[in-house]
Parts: sequence; C-alpha cells; structure tokens
Amino acid sequence: MIDIFLCDESDLEEMSTLWFNMIRECEPTSSPSKELWINHIEAYMKHPDFAMYVAYDGDNVCGYITGMLFSDPAFSRIVALGLEFYVYPSYRDGSVALRLYHTLVTEGRKRGAKEIRLICYNKTLPLWESKGMICKSFLMSREI
Repeated sequence: MIDIFLCDESDLEEMSTLWFNMIRECEPTSSPSKELWINHIEAYMKHPDFAMYVAYDGDNVCGYITGMLFSDPAFSRIVALGLEFYVYPSYRDGSVALRLYHTLVTEGRKRGAKEIRLICYNKTLPLWESKGMICKSFLMSREI
C-alpha cells in the first residue's frame, strides 16, 4: 500500500538520498551535495507556498515531489510549479508517480492554482509531452 505524506524538516536527510539518486540518474557527470540540497530545501520550507510530498511503500520511501505556488502576472493566475520529482525505478510501472503528481495538482488547485508547470530534465520531455504537457520555455545554462 502506497501512502503519501507532507514532509517536514525531520524528513530531509532521508529525502536527500532520493534527490541524490535523481541527480546521478539525470546528470551522471554532476557532483551533487546532500548538505547543500538540505540547506536549499530548508530555506524553501520557510515559505508557506512550498510543499514536499513523499511516497512510502510501508516503511520504504519510493518517491517524492516538491512544488511551490506563485503568481504569474503575465497571465493573471496562480501557478503550481513542480520543482523536483523522482520515483525509484522499481516503482515507475505503478501508480506512485501519478499519485505524487496528483497530490501536488490537487493541493495547488485547493489554494487557487489554475495551471501546473514542471521543471524537468531534457530526457523526461517525451514522458511529460505524452501526458499532455507543452514545453513553453527552456532553462539555458553555461559555466561562468
């Protein structure tokens, strides 16, 4: 049985392992720091419009999603933005990802969101496009 819970700061050490695995899978040449990620998420958690949901299969963590609400003045609406989303490969054929995604959407809708946007890695674009998402912009990057 999969259960979804809202995370708090006491969950961050365990969640950092999921984040680390996501980064290693999506950006194999990266050098992720769990400590920096925990500090980063602790800062986000101070904002009332931020949420992190975790999926458990019994006592085992199997996935998580983070998100935030923000106002988009260009379109005069509140948007739910999915920031990070990861499910262990062994759980990807089930409903874990769908339930995490719907939790974020449902909670965003309850708080006035009219649109969901996701930040995702290039390798996951075909998946999200197959779910009806439209790529509206790109995040560009280079070393400085």
